[in-house]
Amino acid sequence: MTFSERLRTYTPPAAGRRRAAPKGSLKILHLLSQQPAKTGSGVCLLAMAAHGAEAGYRQRAVIGLPAAEPVPAIPPLSPDGVFAVRFESPPVPFRIPGMSDVMPYPSTRFSDFTIEMLEGYLNAFAAAFSKATDGFVPDIIHANHHWLMTALARVLFPETPICAQSHGTELRQLVNAAHLAPYVVPACADVDTAFALHPENARGLKEAFGFSDEKVQVVGAGFRDDLFCAEGECRLPRKDGELRVVYAGKLAVAKGVLWLIEAVEKIRPPEKTTVTLMVAGTGGDEEAEQIRAAAAGSDRVHFLGALPQNELAKVFRSADVFVLPSMFEGLPLVVIEALACGCLAVVSDLPGIDDWMPHRLCEQGLVERVAMPRLVSLDTPDPDAVPAFIEDLAAALTTQLQRAAAKPDRADTACHLVPLTWRGVFEKVKAVYEGFCEGS
Repeated sequence: MTFSERLRTYTPPAAGRRRAAPKGSLKILHLLSQQPAKTGSGVCLLAMAAHGAEAGYRQRAVIGLPAAEPVPAIPPLSPDGVFAVRFESPPVPFRIPGMSDVMPYPSTRFSDFTIEMLEGYLNAFAAAFSKATDGFVPDIIHANHHWLMTALARVLFPETPICAQSHGTELRQLVNAAHLAPYVVPACADVDTAFALHPENARGLKEAFGFSDEKVQVVGAGFRDDLFCAEGECRLPRKDGELRVVYAGKLAVAKGVLWLIEAVEKIRPPEKTTVTLMVAGTGGDEEAEQIRAAAAGSDRVHFLGALPQNELAKVFRSADVFVLPSMFEGLPLVVIEALACGCLAVVSDLPGIDDWMPHRLCEQGLVERVAMPRLVSLDTPDPDAVPAFIEDLAAALTTQLQRAAAKPDRADTACHLVPLTWRGVFEKVKAVYEGFCEGS
């Protein structure tokens, strides 16, 4: 029986899961089908590994990589503890698939998967699982995304507790790549704990996978408060009278970047000031080129390319306002990272935002929310609603730039963000891990 057939026909085993090792000696196998550090889920993997090491866990990781990409550092894991599936070579001779349809690097869309691609994908990850567990029997598997890799792990490790962390994108892929849902849902529905970003995400997971309330734990997502903070170096020196707006993320239409470029031209800056939009990030397809072309005639827009997190933190510290005009997000940590660095923020009024955004940030004017336009699909607005959204975005940016020019006191911003650090997230994850341990 092929792996795809095993996924389609999966039924939970009658026997219960084995108990994990005592709390101080857990072995954790981390799973991520994408590149570490390049997306939110990749940053999550790095954080969980770092805090897991502090807790004394032994850890290994299985990841996806392009053929020519060097194995990235996942400190404190040693290089021989990281097992990569290399795409663009057999049995996966296509670009690495992304959980978003637009990734910050060249990628394949799961909606384009054929059965042959699916079989190659499952075979490649099954081989990586085998290598990763040679001499290392995990007590707990921590998988990122309720998707194919997690389903495969459930089939291959029926006795091992699996915690699967949602980043929101699997709910979109169940729609965008609906032909793969029969290979995802049966086994993913049998994970032991589903980690959700916020209550809205938890509701979506329960609906999609039939999870009970007890199986879903809202742990959120975090940011590195040692890196993203107001104190530290600024990457870009400021010109006299210059106010800076920064966007950081994928160069994708669904992220609202095209409309942001239009909105920036409509900003009415305070007297004797100029406005610059700094765009940090890349895109993997024609949408990125479309966005760059839209800004070609503007002297306000500057593209910075992809930045490592330490460089992004410096850019945030050199900016006044962060903007995220996206049509869809799981939990956009980049907003919190920018706030922690001293930026004011403008964000689209995303579903579930009230569940994770500290309310006082909005009450104090640190965050301005822009009403979403009518959507005709998961992340596509009604074209007739776009002009009003652009006007509203420009007005919110103008408001925040005026506040920035007045130099408001933001001394208590960091205290509102403490629950959203990675350490805070890990403590919730650790409590779940320990619930699987012997004697718990």
